[in-house]
Amino acid sequence: MPLSAPLHKVLCVCHIVSYFDYQKKVCQLLGLYNLLYNEDTQKFGFGHQVFVYFYCFWSLICLPTYLIFLKGFIIDQGSLLIYLLPCLYYKYLKRSMLGTLNEMAKVHRRLQFTMGTTFCVSVKRAFCSSWLIAIELVFVIYWQIESLQIGLQRFLVFSCLLGWHLQLLLLVNSYIWLQSIYVVMNQIFTQNHFTTKERWKMFKTLMKLHGILQSIQRDISHYFSVYICSVVVLQSGVFYRAVFEAGFDWDQNRLVLLRLEFWHIRYFGYLILLIGTILLVVCDYKSERDKFLKGVWNNQDLVQKSWSSISLNRCKQITDVLDLMILTGNTFRGMICTTVTLWELRIKQDTVLILEAACFMNYFFLLMFNVCLVPIIAIANGFEIGLEHRFLNYTFVESYTNDSDPQSITIDNLTMYSYVLSHALG
Repeated sequence: MPLSAPLHKVLCVCHIVSYFDYQKKVCQLLGLYNLLYNEDTQKFGFGHQVFVYFYCFWSLICLPTYLIFLKGFIIDQGSLLIYLLPCLYYKYLKRSMLGTLNEMAKVHRRLQFTMGTTFCVSVKRAFCSSWLIAIELVFVIYWQIESLQIGLQRFLVFSCLLGWHLQLLLLVNSYIWLQSIYVVMNQIFTQNHFTTKERWKMFKTLMKLHGILQSIQRDISHYFSVYICSVVVLQSGVFYRAVFEAGFDWDQNRLVLLRLEFWHIRYFGYLILLIGTILLVVCDYKSERDKFLKGVWNNQDLVQKSWSSISLNRCKQITDVLDLMILTGNTFRGMICTTVTLWELRIKQDTVLILEAACFMNYFFLLMFNVCLVPIIAIANGFEIGLEHRFLNYTFVESYTNDSDPQSITIDNLTMYSYVLSHALG
C-alpha cells in the first residue's frame, strides 16, 4: 500500500499503512512473495526475485519428501496437507488478489484526496491489532517448529507452515485496513468545520466508496475461503481426535472417554488465540461499518436539503436516501446488512455458498462449549481425570538389505504426557 501524507497524529491511518509497508519489506527480504508497488504508475505488480522462485521450488521438493517420511511425524502427522491447500489456492487466485490490492490502493488515494487533513485520524485499536497478530504468529510458528522432534521434520514443515500463517497476516491486515478506512469516513458525521457544500460533495464520494469497499470485502472473503475452511478443520480435528483415540483400555480395565495430550492442548491454545484475534478484528470492522450506515440513515437534513432543489414533491426522506444509494452504485442489501460475509465460495463469479461471521462464531462457541461440557458431565457421572505419561520407542524409517535383519532408526524414550478422563470397569 502506498505511503500516505506525513503523520499528523500518533497511531493514525498513515502510520498503519507505513507499518504494512515495513511488513512487506520484511517478507520481500525473506523471499516469500514478489509483489511490488510502482510509484510511477501507483499500482501493484509482480516483480522478479530469485529468492521467491527458490522458495517455491523448495516447497515443491518438501511435499513428496514429507509424504515419504510421513510415518516419522509423531506429532502434527498429516497436517501439512491442510496447510498446503490454502497455499495452492492462494497461488491460483494471486492475479485476482492483485486486482483487489490495486482497487484498495485506488480507494485509499481517492479518500485521502477527498478528506484532506481529516484523513489522518487516530486508529489505536487497529494499530494494536496489527501488532498483536504479528507477535502471535511469531510465537505460534516457534511453538510448532519447536515441538517437532527431528531436524528433518522442521525443515520440511517450515516452508508450508510459514506460507499458511502469512495468509492469516494478509487476511487480518485487509480487515484492519477496511476498519481504518471506515473510521476515516465516519469523520464526516462528527466534524463540524465542513460547510454544507463540502459535506455534500464528500457524502456523495463516500457513498460511492462504500459500494467499492463492500465489493472488496466480499473479494477478501472469497480469496481466504479455503483458509477459513482449513482453520475449521484443524480446530475441530484437535477435539475429535482426542475423543476418537480414546476407548476401552483392557490393560487397566477401564473406559477412556477422552485422551488429551499436551500437543492437543498446544494446538487448541494457539488456534483459540489466532481465531480470537480474527474475530476481534472482524468485529471492529463491522462496528465501524455499521456506524457509517447509521450515520447515512440519520443524516436527513443534509440529504433533504440537497434533493429539495431537484424534486420539490418529495415527502419521505427514506426515498431520497435510497435514490442516492442507487445513483452511487450501492444495493439496498448492502445498505441494511447487519452481518459480515466471512467465507464465500464462487464458481466463475457466481456465488455458490456464503458463510457469515456469526455462523463461524456460533460454531466456535459451540465447540468450546462441548470441550468444557464433556469433562464436566463425565466427572459428575463418576469419571476421573488424571495425568499420565508413557515412553515411546518410535521407528520412523525402515530399510531392508539382502539376507539381513531389518534395520530401523528409532526415537528412544520419547515421553508423551496426556490427561486421561476414564472410568474403572471393575
